[in-house]
Amino acid sequence: MSMKVLKGTEMLHPLMVEVHKKIQKEVIDQHNMPFRLFETGRTHDRHQGLLKKGKTKDFISAHLFNLENDPPLYTTALDYVYYDGKWSWNIRSATVRQWYKMFGNLVLDTCPELTWGGMNRVSTNYNHFQLKQAIVIDNLDKFPCATF
Repeated sequence: MSMKVLKGTEMLHPLMVEVHKKIQKEVIDQHNMPFRLFETGRTHDRHQGLLKKGKTKDFISAHLFNLENDPPLYTTALDYVYYDGKWSWNIRSATVRQWYKMFGNLVLDTCPELTWGGMNRVSTNYNHFQLKQAIVIDNLDKFPCATF
């Protein structure tokens, strides 16, 4: 059972690799934002483990990748987490929540090709960004993805 989590870009959709570079340069570096890339992809086993622990509610995830598929299936999501010496997902903290909101809005302004989990009213996921579905579908012939 592989519980692999990717923090690198090796299985990231090629369009998302460019988005990540843009976020790093134009949002994180330029605005001195306390965020780091936490996750780009995960195996099905890791995702099932997160579901069982209640760490995710999404049965299908844009983070999924499959190395065994031919061609490999890309992941289309990025998770950035607040980092001030340690990782924090604690949105109950007003300070951390404000940082997440500021970061999410700057990312959307910089990268309109993304959707942001902070805009989801049902299950807010402030650290999650993914390619808009229409962009993924338009590029499936070149870049197959695990969620389609």
